[in-house]
Amino acid sequence: MRKILYINLKNKKVKSVYQYDEHKINLSNNNLVFEAPSLAGYGVVGLNKLKVYDKNSLSQTGGHFAHFMKCNGYDFLVFEGESDTPIYLYIDKESVKIKEASHLIDKDYDKVVESIKEELSTNELEIASIGLASVKKIDFSKIIFRNNKSCGKKGLGKLMADKNIKAIVLKKQKNLIPYDISTLKKYNDSIAKKITNKSNVNWYDENNTCYGCCLNCKNTSLGKIKGYGFSEKEASDINKISNFYGLDSVTLAKGIDTYKKTFDTEIVDLENFIEDIINNYSYYKPLFINEGKVIKKNKTSQDCEKLGFCKLLMEKDIINDKDKKILAKSILGVSIAI
Repeated sequence: MRKILYINLKNKKVKSVYQYDEHKINLSNNNLVFEAPSLAGYGVVGLNKLKVYDKNSLSQTGGHFAHFMKCNGYDFLVFEGESDTPIYLYIDKESVKIKEASHLIDKDYDKVVESIKEELSTNELEIASIGLASVKKIDFSKIIFRNNKSCGKKGLGKLMADKNIKAIVLKKQKNLIPYDISTLKKYNDSIAKKITNKSNVNWYDENNTCYGCCLNCKNTSLGKIKGYGFSEKEASDINKISNFYGLDSVTLAKGIDTYKKTFDTEIVDLENFIEDIINNYSYYKPLFINEGKVIKKNKTSQDCEKLGFCKLLMEKDIINDKDKKILAKSILGVSIAI
């Protein structure tokens, strides 16, 4: 049984429903969906994948958002329609509020977090937000989470802006209680030992890049950016400014490289150049013509990620089908199809 929160942005009404069939979620009319794994929220090591999608595009990210979304009791957040004014959604379990966000619209992620924490008088928040690039309707803008996690570069950041959603805010809650705590603890210990032989590490440190993992994997974007001929410093600068504006850094790097080769010129001031791209996107759009929205078949039950584990754990064969079944039963008390 999955719990779905429907948010009607037009009339500012919300409703929650329970249903068994996750594939019956309405994806028409450009509804935007955030989906947490069914086993998230219980403190499973390495289980933190969040899916964000509409009827055309699917994106995923790690981080902490999926965990706290489930700790608030929700498997899906479904945004319907468009708001007439900028808003942010605030979820504190059953208390769901749509709040005015015009004062946040031009702020970057860090400023959004700072402002909302001050407004709500608490630091115990998990926040997803869009940046200025999404507001300006840049095709490869993205949705930003803490620790520079992001997703949605194929059109979902722009869709969030189209709906006038500046941010989604979750109040941090305690972990959900599993059916069999003892078995889950043994399972977590076994996963941790397979991942690393390090001792005295905290899998649940708030500073970890992803929830339930102390590996803190390196940013793969830097290597991809350098693949377009940029130095380590240049790649770092492009990545940093991309996160500030809410742009996909690799797509941006490819576009800059195309611009340099097309006009046989160097970029003297990177920040001014990127600001010019954002403010005059119709002119620069041909540089990114192949980076727009890509239609993908939305399969929420792909085997390697169905339960929400980090892809790295699957690639290293740390989690197998037997493990999944034991895990599911220790949490839910029943077996599930894998």
